[in-house]
Parts: sequence; structure tokens; C-alpha cells
Amino acid sequence: MKPGFNDLILVKEQREAVLEAKKRLMKQFPVEMLVIFGSVARGENDEESDLDLLVITRKVMTHRDRNTISDIIFEVNYSYGTNLSVIVVDTFSWNNGVYSLIPLYSEVQRDGVVV
Repeated sequence: MKPGFNDLILVKEQREAVLEAKKRLMKQFPVEMLVIFGSVARGENDEESDLDLLVITRKVMTHRDRNTISDIIFEVNYSYGTNLSVIVVDTFSWNNGVYSLIPLYSEVQRDGVVV
């Protein structure tokens, strides 16, 4: 069985930062899903690892929306002393567009942990 968010080995600040980012993003944008991927999802992270976060939205985000999302992640990282790294993509592009053809897609499908 694939691990869940609560099964991930995270320090307290990382866990709180992810939950704060989720809360703030879902309040402001049509977020369908947040998924942790990369070394953290695989359990191969160390103290230098960033935390890769995929934000899948129900609609295409404008340039302004993407900037606001980046600002939110920056503020969360600053507040918690974390290093969240975010990729934002809409559902259609994720499932049917170029993202569905790149290695990132299969990595997220294989190792991703939904928040």
C-alpha cells in the first residue's frame, strides 16, 4: 500500500508548512489536489532536500495567479524555515497535455503522496 501524508518522514516544520500551504492555496484557488513527489515521497530525503509539491488546479492559472501562488509558497517557506518547491498545472494539461508525456508524470503516478 502506498504511504499517506501522515506516513511521510517529515520534521514538524515541514508538515506544518505543507498543511499551511494547502490551506492558503485551497482558500484562494480552485485546487483539485496537492501531491508531494520526489525524494520526500520516496523516503530518500535528507536535511538538504527540498520538498517537491505538485499543485493540480481545476482551471488554467493566469500569470498573475502563478505569481500569487509563488508568493504564498515563499511566505510559507519564510515562516516555517522550509524549502517547498512547487509546480502548478491544471487537471487537463496534467492528464492530457505535455505533462502526461514527461518522466515527471510517471514519477508522480508511482511515488506521489496526496496531501
